[in-house]
Amino acid sequence: MSMTQETGGRKSIEIVALKPLTNKGNLKAFASIRLGGVIIHDCRILQQPNQRPWVSLPQREFERDGQKKYSAVVELSDPLKREVSRLVLAAWERGRAC
Repeated sequence: MSMTQETGGRKSIEIVALKPLTNKGNLKAFASIRLGGVIIHDCRILQQPNQRPWVSLPQREFERDGQKKYSAVVELSDPLKREVSRLVLAAWERGRAC
């Protein structure tokens, strides 16, 4: 799968892989994206019952004081994150419609 979007003078965004999942609860798919020369794996599409789907960028889990915590592996600016989310969800929706 390849879907590229030029973003007004910025590096392009390309969906390089999209793997839909079944029977995984709220986890609906994994995606890999390319931002310029960087590939980000393990972006997740999540959807809770009766909610809109959303994209979660990769994160790592760790434990502090006996509680699970999460830390971002990649951080994007809000406008770039919205555009990545829009493109990933659009590709996922197209794949579900086939």
